[in-house]
Amino acid sequence: MVDIRFATPDDTAHLMAFMHQHWRADHILSRNEALFRYDFQDGDRLNMAIATRGEDIVGLFGFMKYNSLDLPDLAGSLWKVREDIGEPMLGLRLRRFVIANVPHRYFAAPGAGLQTRAIYHLIGMDWIEMEHYFIVNPDVTHHTLARVSTLEPAMPAIWDDADTGLAEVHDPYQLVGFPLAEFDHIGPNKDWDYVCRRFFEHPINDYRVFVFTQRGEPANIVVCREAMHDSASVLRVVDFYGDEQHMRTITAALAQVMRSEGHEYLDFVCSGFTGQLMTDAGWHRLDFGRDDVIIPNYFEPFVQSNVRVYAVADRHPDIRPRLCRADGDQDRPNFDRPSAVQPLGTLRRAAQS
Repeated sequence: MVDIRFATPDDTAHLMAFMHQHWRADHILSRNEALFRYDFQDGDRLNMAIATRGEDIVGLFGFMKYNSLDLPDLAGSLWKVREDIGEPMLGLRLRRFVIANVPHRYFAAPGAGLQTRAIYHLIGMDWIEMEHYFIVNPDVTHHTLARVSTLEPAMPAIWDDADTGLAEVHDPYQLVGFPLAEFDHIGPNKDWDYVCRRFFEHPINDYRVFVFTQRGEPANIVVCREAMHDSASVLRVVDFYGDEQHMRTITAALAQVMRSEGHEYLDFVCSGFTGQLMTDAGWHRLDFGRDDVIIPNYFEPFVQSNVRVYAVADRHPDIRPRLCRADGDQDRPNFDRPSAVQPLGTLRRAAQS
């Protein structure tokens, strides 16, 4: 007989061992307890449903909360059941347990595997193919990471609007006045607690948080992360807050950051943004049907290939899905990063200070 319940912090060691044995040997969540607890511990409970048979864990379904409201938006995370235990539909039962027992407003997350598409179709959720937008640095003549020799050269727009500003912030309290609640028609909806914990308190990843202002008032928050391989780096937009109407000016400002710091390209994996608006802002949309232009998605380990990211979202009449790379668990590191190893841009900024 299989029992389903919520996991507790006391289950952590057993869950990490399950990950190692049945998910992937030496997966970072099977060896880094600090990251495991950061991702899933919520007070005296883990945000994870587990299936047990006797003393053995035979399945799990993890989830994350995008805000601290009474009805938060949710994302799925780890989802694994043992295939040798003869329990049909156990994975779906685990998910249904979470959906039934965690009050929430909306469910949306990137990172769905193609093997789960039929399941999400069965339960009536939308399947989303996320776009991969990019801007190549025109100052870089030798490309170590991307393959763009057949791409028509393009110069990013110049940021010259005196009424706007883009400033990097290092203290989450500088974001307290941003009107996050005004965008609850967009899902997932995130609050200050989420932004603070997700981007300022991550145990491994270093994020760069920018505030875009118009006539002195905050209009957007843009979160980026640097990725590097073989002494080359890229700047990746991983989250975006606010109205997309300012995309052109924000993109021009980020392109200036890319060029001044020498990143090979700027990219943004996302869905729910207006395609024409992105094109007008200077973004190229990666064509996954071509293999002559490659903008790598995986850096840990680095793989020089195009990889499409899929997402799922509830169908909701009043909520428009808008998803970014850092939603759910898609920007989780695969490598433990020693504190002595810093992204190239961080080193450059330190040298200039």
